[in-house]
Amino acid sequence: MPRTPSTEPQRKRHQQRQRVYREKLRASGQPEADAIDAALAAAICGAAVEEREAEVKDPVLKGYLSVLLKRARRELLGHGYDRERVTAALQRRLHRITE
Repeated sequence: MPRTPSTEPQRKRHQQRQRVYREKLRASGQPEADAIDAALAAAICGAAVEEREAEVKDPVLKGYLSVLLKRARRELLGHGYDRERVTAALQRRLHRITE
């Protein structure tokens, strides 16, 4: 849902600076942080799927993937989210990405 435009002059100036900044990023082909975050998440999920489907398991890769998932979970818990809901959400998200 689109946000209502701000009427405060300072906010409007900030919004305009952000639009110019983002346009420069697009013009130069530089990704924004959210695109990088999404690509990293997709890469991790892809590696998890490949490891799960591999005939010969790589214990080092499995260990790294396990650590990454535990860190993500710990990060969410640190922000005050419920433990069971975090675990369920992570599992759902990984399942959706890896389908």
